[in-house]
Amino acid sequence: MTFWAYMLHCRGGYYYVGHTDDLERRIAEHQSGAVAGFASDHHPATLVWSETFSSRIEAIEAERRLKGWGQAKKRALIRGDWGLVSSLAKKKDSASTSSARTGRGLVFHALHPPEASLVVHAQALRRQDTVTISYRLDDPVLSVLHSPPGSGQRRDGLWQTTCFEAFVRCHGAIGYHEFNFAPSGDWASYSFDAHRAGMRDGPGIPLIERTGDDMNVTLDLSAYPDLVGTDWHVGLSAVIEEQDGTKSYWALKHPEGAPDFHDAACFVLELPATP
Repeated sequence: MTFWAYMLHCRGGYYYVGHTDDLERRIAEHQSGAVAGFASDHHPATLVWSETFSSRIEAIEAERRLKGWGQAKKRALIRGDWGLVSSLAKKKDSASTSSARTGRGLVFHALHPPEASLVVHAQALRRQDTVTISYRLDDPVLSVLHSPPGSGQRRDGLWQTTCFEAFVRCHGAIGYHEFNFAPSGDWASYSFDAHRAGMRDGPGIPLIERTGDDMNVTLDLSAYPDLVGTDWHVGLSAVIEEQDGTKSYWALKHPEGAPDFHDAACFVLELPATP
């Protein structure tokens, strides 16, 4: 079976990226306004690029990457200007190599793909012993299930539905700390002595700010003695539940086998101590 990743040019100069297993039918649906969401809200929409793949996972991964591209890079792809695409990619990579700031798209676990066309981004910025983590969820068809507004209090079990997460440990340690942030504004924090062992509540209260589907979280980690003044290894992740009950698991990197954000293989960000 053939799958496609595709790009539409929409009213206002915007680009919409999606994937499908029937390109002709999908484009007809977009052009007729049968597909609710961004493209129908910015009608008319014209197909400007597509590429075939042998599996849905490959098409979804291509869609995820393209959604993270800027307008200039998308236009270069449409023109087939691979020299400019490569040049813009190098500039982006160069801009993200700061020792204190790292950002990239999360990858869904291959055994638990999303049903809808979703993209999840996460970025971490460290200043001394404080870290600000920014999450962005691109959900053009509003498929994600969000928990109702909360009171901004500590609450267990947030990972059972849509939830953004962060894991932090100091360089060379086996103990680590877990932080959960729900779209509702509720949160939780835990400390572990080793992989899923010695779990206990962690100190501190995060500062959470929401703007649409964007979430910015600031964590003061000075209350964690093992993290003060040390180099950190960080894992950024998310559990996303859709309206139909589909759950996908997103991380910077996944271990082999089942999803496990606690696995050391997920701690791929290096945020060194700053003066």
